[in-house]
Amino acid sequence: MSNRQWLKELMVSETVAPLGLDGTYRLETAHTIYVFHDGVCVDIARRDFEDDSNAEVSLVGTRVVGWLLDVEGTRRLVNRWLPGARAVLWRPSKIALTSPAFGFVQCSQVDEEEEDLDTTAAYTPPPVAAVSTGSFTRLFPQ
Repeated sequence: MSNRQWLKELMVSETVAPLGLDGTYRLETAHTIYVFHDGVCVDIARRDFEDDSNAEVSLVGTRVVGWLLDVEGTRRLVNRWLPGARAVLWRPSKIALTSPAFGFVQCSQVDEEEEDLDTTAAYTPPPVAAVSTGSFTRLFPQ
């Protein structure tokens, strides 16, 4: 059964509900980076800097409803991301599948109540060169 057929059966056989993803997340595949805010796709960027295709633009506004894992030829829809899982994206009348993802991270948000965002951290000099010992162990001065 192809992924397309599996997705069609999923829409008919199971109740599709968005995952509770609060905050901003970034999903990375080999060629595409997806940005989600509270589980909704808000931005898509290609790694090769090509213009967005119509298919990618149409995914903006879809929600993550699960992760597809293909284990030894058996497809499973799970609620937790694992390396290699594909995001199942949904909105009424549309369901889509990403390529296998190697990264899914929550992005840190700048607190709007931060006092001064123009300040920088104190300068930290680069470390002193490692002393060669003739082995793979490296000693660094304290």
